[in-house]
Amino acid sequence: MADILSLFDMEDLLPIVARLTDEYTSKESSSVTFERARKLMAAVMYAMVHFETRTTSLMGHNDLSAEEVYKLGYEAVLLKVDTVKEKYKKLMTFFDGYNNRNYKDTVEKAIPGFFKFYDPKFAPMENIITMDYPVFKLDMKLEGIDMISQYIDAIWNEQVYLKSFPREYVISKLKEFHPKYEKEYINLKEIFSMQIKSEVNEIKVLQS
Repeated sequence: MADILSLFDMEDLLPIVARLTDEYTSKESSSVTFERARKLMAAVMYAMVHFETRTTSLMGHNDLSAEEVYKLGYEAVLLKVDTVKEKYKKLMTFFDGYNNRNYKDTVEKAIPGFFKFYDPKFAPMENIITMDYPVFKLDMKLEGIDMISQYIDAIWNEQVYLKSFPREYVISKLKEFHPKYEKEYINLKEIFSMQIKSEVNEIKVLQS
């Protein structure tokens, strides 16, 4: 798929940025700092890129104006926010922090903070939270709702994996790794998997 932004010049985006500036300042000022202007431009581009999630092809859309692409892209961002919120709500129906403080705080407090303060119009590319609970294979190029979406997916998959084992067994293996694992900044799935592999290897040695 061609990059939708390649169809437009920066001059095509300036009227959109100007309109967002008016909205951001409530038309009380026609000027903003360079940093704010840069962020508003980034917000416009973020939304326009999401226009591509609404169609599998740009064919037939070449006649759309930058403003039309922006509006459709912005709607796509809002839709994704709602979709990710719903997945988070479902996650919380079965989430278990396994007594790890960082895990619980990140999922139960930090992620809701993201949704509370996320600004899809003026700053959709900001991650808001630091995501202190470590997960792996994240695409660090992603931003905003795209980043938090894959983060929630990773935690979802981790929970499904851990819940395939008895809770007390999981906790016992985590304690074997560290008696005070509850206070450690660790990925529980990685540590648990490592402990299982170690146990299996020990059994193989004994049986050999």
